[in-house]
Amino acid sequence: MRNITRGLLVVFLASLGYGALPVLAKLALAEGVDVLPLLAWRFVLGSALVWTFVLVAGRPRPPRGRVAGLCLLGVLYAVNAVCYMLGLERLPASLATLVFFTYPAVTVVLARVWVGERLTRRRLTALGLATAGCALTVGTGVGSGDLLGVGLILLSVVLLAAWIVRSHAVLRGLPPVSSTATVITSTAVAIALAGLLTGGLGVPLAPAPLALLAAIGLFSTAVPITAFLIGIQWIGPARAAIAATFEPVVALTLAAFILGDRLSGGQWLGAGLILAGVLWLRLERHPDPVDAHP
Repeated sequence: MRNITRGLLVVFLASLGYGALPVLAKLALAEGVDVLPLLAWRFVLGSALVWTFVLVAGRPRPPRGRVAGLCLLGVLYAVNAVCYMLGLERLPASLATLVFFTYPAVTVVLARVWVGERLTRRRLTALGLATAGCALTVGTGVGSGDLLGVGLILLSVVLLAAWIVRSHAVLRGLPPVSSTATVITSTAVAIALAGLLTGGLGVPLAPAPLALLAAIGLFSTAVPITAFLIGIQWIGPARAAIAATFEPVVALTLAAFILGDRLSGGQWLGAGLILAGVLWLRLERHPDPVDAHP
């Protein structure tokens, strides 16, 4: 019971970090930090901190023959992260969060198409709830010029689902923390190269944007990645996935109090359907690993 309690606490910590990301990112964008520099510094700082944990804790490294696959995962995640941040730049943090959190249901469909996993009645119900919730949320919340933002978030959802399905095979049998560090290091390199080719990685040298970048790198990247992986080891993927449903609640609460985002009645109904669908999916007796995003 003590291990279960500890595991739930560290997964909640991970949910706090991931839930804070869209709000911290919106604040950084408002301070004049561009998308590619924001993401590059996020993953540079995050990977450096996770590698520090690997070295201090003496965790094993992935074998050299598996590094290329991990790096390809990192490039895929880089594209996903860029699409998400470009969409977030155009949308309220609350709306972006709700649309993005349909990714577990999309992962179920992609797993069926890509690797032939069964579409059980529970999974189809969860997919229907999440899809209806997304339609309600978007339909009552999209204003003029925001359709591109929603499209970018949905593209990031599909890319993340592809990353999750593919990573299940690539990460099998590998040490989780150092392998994830390798993935996000390649993500950092890919985004940094894109940034250097399109205008550089400079950020405003003022206390506010620098503090926000540090918070994103530490609290919304390194800490949640490490905490979630530790939580999986302590309580297993099923309990960890259910506990991680707390993430959008954190994001919506912070967006309301810090950014002043407000959901309409229809959006609240849509949010409820999305959360119900994701929770129903994660209560499956043998759930798939659908919450593995770094």
